[in-house]
Amino acid sequence: MKRTIIPFFACIAFILLFICSTAPGAEIYDLCYRAQPLSYGRLLFLRYRNPLLDPVLRSYEIMLFDPVTGTLSSLHKYDEKLYILPAVSRDKTTVCYHSLIEGSDFLTTKNIEIGKSIKLRFDTGGYFVTIGVDYDNDRVAAAVKRGENRQAIYLISSRASTIRRIHNGCKFSELGFLFNGSVYYVDTVEGDRILGLVYPGDGGNERYTAAHGVDYVMKAPNGNAIIYSKGSTLYLLRAQGRQSITLSENFDTARTLPIFSPDGSTLAVFEDKIVYIINIPSGDVFYYLAMDTAGTKSELTNYQFYIAKETKLFSLQHKKPGQSLGEIHSDERGIDLLSVSPNDRFVVYRNRDKKEIIVYDGREHDYYRNRFDFDVEQVLYTMPDESFYIIGRLGGQKAPVRELYLYNFQKESISPISTAQNVDIRPYLRKEE
Repeated sequence: MKRTIIPFFACIAFILLFICSTAPGAEIYDLCYRAQPLSYGRLLFLRYRNPLLDPVLRSYEIMLFDPVTGTLSSLHKYDEKLYILPAVSRDKTTVCYHSLIEGSDFLTTKNIEIGKSIKLRFDTGGYFVTIGVDYDNDRVAAAVKRGENRQAIYLISSRASTIRRIHNGCKFSELGFLFNGSVYYVDTVEGDRILGLVYPGDGGNERYTAAHGVDYVMKAPNGNAIIYSKGSTLYLLRAQGRQSITLSENFDTARTLPIFSPDGSTLAVFEDKIVYIINIPSGDVFYYLAMDTAGTKSELTNYQFYIAKETKLFSLQHKKPGQSLGEIHSDERGIDLLSVSPNDRFVVYRNRDKKEIIVYDGREHDYYRNRFDFDVEQVLYTMPDESFYIIGRLGGQKAPVRELYLYNFQKESISPISTAQNVDIRPYLRKEE
């Protein structure tokens, strides 16, 4: 009798373990892995193929959607394999990506507006690590492996087809340009994360080490500054000048992360029961807001700061001095802020029902509500009109599917962009981050 009872319970335990490991939420079919707004309402988004397989089989697909023509196209060609994330220029017109074709490297810089591409060929055998495109939409900074624990940053001109090494390092994890043409990077040397800058010049390259032991690093959208943290201290490093300014001594990445305005002129920093609205690049605190930010959602546009707490939505005109945080909207069912239109007219939110979104028209004090057959995860509002992008999660599968839609709330029309309707979703199964 005992010999049959023990295997029976072992079998039950195995079944329970299997159910827990395959429960919804553990794995997902992701048809919109990452999205990046481009100019004129276009959207660049990535699909991540075969992320559960060996690294050599994992690759990105760069998709481009144009809302004016309603066309969805692949930015790369069929035989190109992409293993690192692409870079997008500040004006959102140019995309740069690295690809492999039969073992050879190619660096493509494509201007979306004029449809012009420049493709350069290299022979590193796939040793590119990360890339960034300059504000002139031509120069590319690329980190390339040169051996075990050896990497280097190269400056590449697409138009002139030139390349030169500007800095040697060990393991670059972040790389990009500032507006003055300098290249910033994060290099890990024997466990020490180093934030540094290189100033390329005709007479040689000038280098500057900004800080050792950095944790969180983020560049302002206009490239005039970088914020970084060391432990619980958050700093501002301006592109012009080499002195870091302390922004917060109580910084915690477990709380809401700082947010920049789209033009890069303003920064919101969140502490425990405090919000700082900071001018960039001076580092001056324009507003000091004393409020409990636990469980809040915030948006920062070029002129307004929005914060939703429980059933109320507050806003502040951060570009004007002497303003106060005021309530502009309330909903007894709760406000989970999703996005704000670029002209500050429309506010998009949801509440307990994740399948319903509400658009509040602040000018007409009117409401638009709609309920979908999927959970709304993210809203990308790229143009000041009645349309925006929705990333939704549809259940009912062995694993849920993340899909992309274009929605017009006044016409109540929704257009599928990247959905499982016409796509074999099996290659896009991945574990949630």
